[in-house]
Amino acid sequence: MRWHLILVMLLLHSATPLASTIGEAAQPSSRSTDATLVGLEETVVHRNELVEVQFTLHNRGSQEQTFTINATNVPSDLLISGLPLTHTLEAGFLKNLKFNLSATSTAAYSTLTIGLEITSVDDDEWSQQANASILIAPYSRLDFGNLGISSFISDAGTRTSVAVNITNNASFDDDVTFNLYTTSGWNWGWTMNNSDGVNAYETLAPGQLAYVYLWVDVPEIIDGSPLANTGPRFQLKAVSSLDRAVSQWSFDLLLDAYRNASIDSKDDDLILDPGANGRISVDVRNVGNTDNKLSITLQAIDEQGQPISGVTLDDRIARNGWTMALFGGLEEVELGPNETRTIEIGFQAPGDYTGTIDVRVRVFAAGAQERVRTIDVGASIEWKRNGTVALQTDECRSLLPNATCSASLFIENTGNARDTFSFHLIDAPSSVEATLSETSVTLNPFETILVEVVQIQAKSEALAFQIGDVDVEMHLGGTDTIIGAIAVPTKIAPVIRWVFEDIEETIDKNGRLSITMTARNEGNAVDGLLVQLQSSHSTPMSFIPPFIAVYEENIEYPRSYEITNIPIGFNFTIEAWVDLPQDQLSNGTVYVNTTVRSQLAPDEPFIQMSTGSYLGTPWQATEETAGWFDPANIIATIVEIFTAWLWVIISIVISVAIIQRAYSARKERTAERHLFEQMHAPQPKEAPQDWMQKFQEKPKPVQHEAVMAVSAEHFQQAFTNRAGAPTPAPAPVQAEVHGAAAQAL
Repeated sequence: MRWHLILVMLLLHSATPLASTIGEAAQPSSRSTDATLVGLEETVVHRNELVEVQFTLHNRGSQEQTFTINATNVPSDLLISGLPLTHTLEAGFLKNLKFNLSATSTAAYSTLTIGLEITSVDDDEWSQQANASILIAPYSRLDFGNLGISSFISDAGTRTSVAVNITNNASFDDDVTFNLYTTSGWNWGWTMNNSDGVNAYETLAPGQLAYVYLWVDVPEIIDGSPLANTGPRFQLKAVSSLDRAVSQWSFDLLLDAYRNASIDSKDDDLILDPGANGRISVDVRNVGNTDNKLSITLQAIDEQGQPISGVTLDDRIARNGWTMALFGGLEEVELGPNETRTIEIGFQAPGDYTGTIDVRVRVFAAGAQERVRTIDVGASIEWKRNGTVALQTDECRSLLPNATCSASLFIENTGNARDTFSFHLIDAPSSVEATLSETSVTLNPFETILVEVVQIQAKSEALAFQIGDVDVEMHLGGTDTIIGAIAVPTKIAPVIRWVFEDIEETIDKNGRLSITMTARNEGNAVDGLLVQLQSSHSTPMSFIPPFIAVYEENIEYPRSYEITNIPIGFNFTIEAWVDLPQDQLSNGTVYVNTTVRSQLAPDEPFIQMSTGSYLGTPWQATEETAGWFDPANIIATIVEIFTAWLWVIISIVISVAIIQRAYSARKERTAERHLFEQMHAPQPKEAPQDWMQKFQEKPKPVQHEAVMAVSAEHFQQAFTNRAGAPTPAPAPVQAEVHGAAAQAL
């Protein structure tokens, strides 16, 4: 039962919005009707005259409507035709409508009102009322004394007064309203008793003549406007109070010819080089309102801007070395109103380094000499001093001692006048001496010259590879102003000079050719040598290189070596040996070349040729047995033995010294211990009868030094621990070593 109740409630709630919507849709929509008549102004009608009354119907409703316009309350003096009017208009649209109106011949002169009713065909309950004012008036007749359009000539910048007569030719008094209309912005006003600033008022009786007075301010001529014989048009209107009729008179206010000139602009004053020329542009303009010529002249003035007496006005003036002239004046050619012409004022400067001058430009329009326009232009001389300098030659980068070189400079005067440049030697390295060959040059503007300025000589004691710059400055003549600094680089060239002397060549009894020579560096540079040994025969040969030599490792017989950084004046010995052939069948000669090259000049070798003759095997004598007493062999053997046992002997000496030191230390400690025991031992008691024994001589006991007994095995083991294992005896020395030792001794 509860479920049924809930279901019914839900259905009722769902159906309620639908019912509300249906009810709203069933209601009829309201219509908005609204309209009005626009433009119902006062209508003037004369007796027996038919006029049209025009107005506009405006549908201000929201839907298209059909409206009917009809007249109500029509006075008896008026007759209406063309009403009612029915028209359909869309919402918001307008439509121009009209109807005809006339007055009867007996209608009274008065203002009447006609009612107009607007009704809607679509809405019977809606209507709108409007009133139309109708003036029944007699005819007016206001006549100006001038017919058509009048013209007046006026000067610019003046107030021009204008007067015109008007007559009331009607039969009734007329209150006339006057107003003036023009498209120009010129200022104007009334010279009448009754006016409000915009309109003027005058009452005219029938047949009365009156004057209308007004004034117009003619503006100045600006930029040639207004032109001569041109000007704005003014319309003077007279409105009748009888029938609102308008009488009109027009006049043109024309400008008389006006002549004037102006100077609008000029360029900046000139800054000229000495002796140079230039022009200043000046813009002149005809600001009159008619075509005209311009008169242009120059006037000389002083520094204070005052005219110089005695110098006439002209288009060319020469003064104080200056010349000023006018260019492009074209004084015989007319300029139109507001037309501009550019003239030029030329200045020719003297050759001085300083100076200024001014000139005045005078311009006026032909026929208006009283309106002279002037402007001052001037020029000054500025001396710009400058130049450039550059090193043109470079001959001093490899200078031998006592040799000379020169440095040439390329100089240009980049100033604007002839100028002098001076040269100053600032610094030079210690390895050379420098002097100036030229101290100054004089050049015209932009002239160039190549001049040798510096002479450089290397000192005799100068060392190779010394470098430095010779500093030269170029100044403006007569000043300390530096305009360029040049560094001439110098470098001392190496002098390669090796002296070879004490050349010795010997052949021993074993057929070995020994070569010895001394080389000394007498150049000016630390040098090095590359030494090479070459032979005409394939035979054993070798150098005996000095300890400072560098040669290939693991080579038993070096045939070349190199020595570097050999100081100046240093001597060293070149030694070499060559074994002469012993196995040739014929006699011959061995040619040996010892070639020495400097590291600084490897292309200039020194070659020492040595020769050694040998005998072929058939001519060689049988080798005799040598005697047992050969001092050289004995000495060589002794040297070999000493060399072989040298380290053993040194070890033994060191071991003995250590043992001796240990023994001495032990002995000292033993003596100190005995002395300590004696000093601290108890003293025996003396008996009285023993005091005489002190004076008896006692034999001194003999002390034997304690000697440590060491066995031979222990001594050998201790010596081996300190000196190392004994070195085995070297192999017997070869015969070649004996020979070399003998030769060395």
